[in-house]
Order: sequence, then structure tokens, then C-alpha cells
Amino acid sequence: MLLAGCYGPDPDAPVRTGDPAPSYIVAMQQASKPQAADLTTADVAELVVGAVSQAGGLDFIHDGQTVVLKPNLVTFYEDEGEHTATVTVNGVSTDWRVVKAVADLVRAKNPSGKILVMEGSRILTMAVFPVLGYTAENFGTAVDEFVGIEGSSCSDPSTTDLEQRSAANGKQYWVNKRYMAADVVIAIPTLATDAAAGIGGAVQSVGIGATPAGQYGSGLNSIDCTRTKIDQSSPVAVGEFIRDFYALRPVDFVVMDGLQGLQHGALPVWDDSGTYAYASSIMNMRLVLAGKNAVAVDSIAASVMKCRPDQVPFLTGLQAAGLGTTSAAEIRVVGKPVSEVARPFAGKVTAICPDL
Repeated sequence: MLLAGCYGPDPDAPVRTGDPAPSYIVAMQQASKPQAADLTTADVAELVVGAVSQAGGLDFIHDGQTVVLKPNLVTFYEDEGEHTATVTVNGVSTDWRVVKAVADLVRAKNPSGKILVMEGSRILTMAVFPVLGYTAENFGTAVDEFVGIEGSSCSDPSTTDLEQRSAANGKQYWVNKRYMAADVVIAIPTLATDAAAGIGGAVQSVGIGATPAGQYGSGLNSIDCTRTKIDQSSPVAVGEFIRDFYALRPVDFVVMDGLQGLQHGALPVWDDSGTYAYASSIMNMRLVLAGKNAVAVDSIAASVMKCRPDQVPFLTGLQAAGLGTTSAAEIRVVGKPVSEVARPFAGKVTAICPDL
């Protein structure tokens, strides 16, 4: 049981007589196999199908639509050096099998429409896709195209494929036209803490990873897609950007890859002798979460990591804008209870996640 004094309200607490009915549903499925590394493609698909169904399903998708699947492919390295991450359940980037399972569900609803996997990695995305299993061989007809949001180069400042959108506060942001024009966007993030924003998840992965690198990156070379022009000096600073950018085009559904969670995220070092070693940072969770509201899904994911969603600036900012909630009283968790799976994930922002 989560303790309200430590990590916020308990999302498993029963609704009391007179309380308003929960407004949001978040589904959570956990594999019975003891290790995430043991999960087969069929196991992963079963988890995804179960979570999506419990979260209300994809009946809002219609044939002929353009659907964007937005994974979180941070990088194909664990330490941005010579060590390549395992292709599946690496905890750093979304397991391609989760995205494939979502794509299959979408294709069943949308046999003649377009399904695009779109992402903006820290390295040129078209180089990251094949290393992490995002290939035509693995996806077949479930996906029509793999698209790097940064285009052919991370240093290209041209705006031909971009447009500007205004946030509620009047700030202007560059966005990818194809991403914004999609009929449906499904975020498929990972379960992780984040050194700058406090937590990762659906909102953070869109608020950073859907940005055009040519406008928000260093521009130093054609493959460096790090978004150095986004102020990530504090959770408040980066949270304002994430809130604004996400609100330009809120996602329509979330399927979260929690198979291999990651503390000390988003990118622990390889050296296994240090505090932030990769081997001790991965968390064997074997979870898939799903829901129609990203703020609610991220809030439950935060509770699973024993982090405080009510202290995450971009989540509370979106809540204030009416785009979701961090309140456990407004979220109904179906499937696996949070209390049965929650484990403390260490993060750099200790006001949000525990200092272990």
C-alpha cells in the first residue's frame, strides 16, 4: 500500500460513499513469467491486448485514418558510447514488440489507412530504428512507414516540413506537419525516471521527442539530435516546455512499455561499479499500462515508481489546463493494483522520486 504522506494518495484506495466517480481509467497488466527477458513476442502481445481492452479499446479508430504510433527511442546506446543496448526489454527505449502489438490492433480497425511510426531520437532516428528492431521485416504490413521527426538530418534548420503552432500562453513552437495532421496519435513510452523532468512517460516523451531537432537541437552535426535548445536545467523549466508542446496535440491513447523499468533514467552509464550503473538501474517490472488520458496514465506510472505525480510540473500544468488529472481519486486502476507492483525508482529529482 502506498502511503499518502510519502508518495501521494493511494490509487488503490476504494471510492468512498459520496465521492465522485473516477473520471479516468488506467489499465495495468503484469506478466506471470518472473523475468522480463523471458517474455516472448506472444507474451508481449497478450499483455498489450489485455491492457488496451481493459482501458476501453480502440473503437475510436476508423478505417482510412492516418494513425501515428509514437514510441520512446532514446538511443540505441546505453551510455552513448560503444555499448549497444539489447534489442528488446532494455528499459531505455520502447521494445519494438510492444509497438508491433499496438500496430496490429490499429490495423485491425484501420485496414486501408496509414499507420506511421514517428519518433525523434537523440541520434538520427532512421539509424536508430533498425538497430532496435523497427524494421519492415518485424512489422510487415502493420506499419506503412517509419518516420524520423527530425527529417533526413538532425542539423537541418529548414522549415519546409514544419509549421508553427501557438501555445495557450502565446508562445510559438515548431512542429512536424505530418505528426500534427494525424487523425490519431498513440504514445508508446517507457516506464522510467528522468534526470531533468523527474519522470518519463507519455507526456514527457512527446514533449521532448516529437520536437524537430533542427529547431531545438545543437545543429552541430547531421546525427546529433539532442535537444540542447530546450531549457532542461530544472523540472519547472523543462516542465513548462513539455506542458506547452504536449498541449499543442494531446495524444489520443497511451500504451506504456513497463516490461523493463528504468531508474536513474533516462540514460544510466554502462560502468557497473557506479551508482548509476545500467545493470542496477533496470527494474524487472513486466508491466504494460494503457489509458486514454496521458496525464492519468503517467500519474499511475509515477505511483508505480513510488514517485509523486502531484510534484511533476508538466503533469500539474496540464491538469490546471483541464487536460487530465494527477489525483488518484479521479483515476480508476483496472487489472493489476498499484499496491501489488509498486517499487521505489531512484531519480535525480528527489522531490519527485525517492532518494535511495
